Amino acid sequence: MTAHNNAQTDTGHTPGQVPQPEYENKRQLAARLGVSVRTIDNLLLRGLPHLKLTRKLVRFPRAVVDEWLTERQVRRA
Repeated sequence: MTAHNNAQTDTGHTPGQVPQPEYENKRQLAARLGVSVRTIDNLLLRGLPHLKLTRKLVRFPRAVVDEWLTERQVRRA
């Protein structure tokens, strides 16, 4: 038996699981959130965290975006 049975690998995901990318482009982020690319553009104006690599090349760090969205989540009483 190996020590990795039902354990995470060094990459942080379980064996057989498709690893999620650390960064997403605008279309990938929109698809994951279930919104349009235009909504992502609007969120950028509101401070959505991103990396601007070139004039047109923008990437969104998954963990930071998820944290930003969680902080802005509307909580119902």
